[in-house]
Amino acid sequence: EYTIYLDLFDYAITLFFLIEIIIRIISERSLKKFFSDGWNVFDFLIVTISLVPINNVESVFVARLLRIIRVLRIITVVPAFRHIIDSLIKTIPRVGFIALLMFIFMYVWGAIGTMFFGKVDPENWGNIGLALITLVQVATYDDWAAIMGQVTEVYPFAWIFFVSFIIINAVILLNMVIGVIVDVMTGGSGIDDLIKAEEDAKD
Repeated sequence: EYTIYLDLFDYAITLFFLIEIIIRIISERSLKKFFSDGWNVFDFLIVTISLVPINNVESVFVARLLRIIRVLRIITVVPAFRHIIDSLIKTIPRVGFIALLMFIFMYVWGAIGTMFFGKVDPENWGNIGLALITLVQVATYDDWAAIMGQVTEVYPFAWIFFVSFIIINAVILLNMVIGVIVDVMTGGSGIDDLIKAEEDAKD
């Protein structure tokens, strides 16, 4: 019984979005102008995917995936979400350089760890690949004390290796990523200003 109401609600939402996208295309008076906006392309793809009848899809996985994709339409409906996504996209270049620097430090520490701890703890430091995975675990504070404890029995001063890595990668560089994101989000117009501007434009 509830399934019928949910299906009707799903059809109503899909119809609403379809009418809305058609009105927006007509208002632009040019398909080229409409599709020049990335958000319009995103909306069009989501609405097009929403038109695929889920009940006729044989694969349960595909049907669930289609339902999940439809939820993404909410991102463009709420201006605050669009502002957040736009800000995240703008941070990609700067965050990319910081991520590259983080990887360089991880590779250096991984090579050092493999060199000194490879024989002591081969499961975590047997090769550079394992060392990088271990350093990710250390950077996320996932039981890093236990990993350190396995090597400090042989190398008492190994704590310097772990603490220095955490300070550089997990504290300084990771906070730089957060700082870049906050700087971009607060550097432009705020979320409230964006919402107000869009409401004024509609009026």
